[in-house]
Amino acid sequence: MLANSTHPPVLTTAPNTHCRVQDPDPFVMYSKSLHDYTLRLWTESRRMAEDKARQRAAAKKEEAERRAAANYQQ
Repeated sequence: MLANSTHPPVLTTAPNTHCRVQDPDPFVMYSKSLHDYTLRLWTESRRMAEDKARQRAAAKKEEAERRAAANYQQ
């Protein structure tokens, strides 16, 4: 019977349009702001750490190539 229904399913997660929108709680706003700020700091520090690791790997590779070339010339 449900498979033959012509009505679309009702979404239970749809917002209730009859409720009045309340002002956000200052504590919730502060918590979200703090979360966003620390997420930005963490993301930036991860980016910097990855860049530093990439630079170290490139420098190590160049040093190994330079030593290999020096050993080959001898």
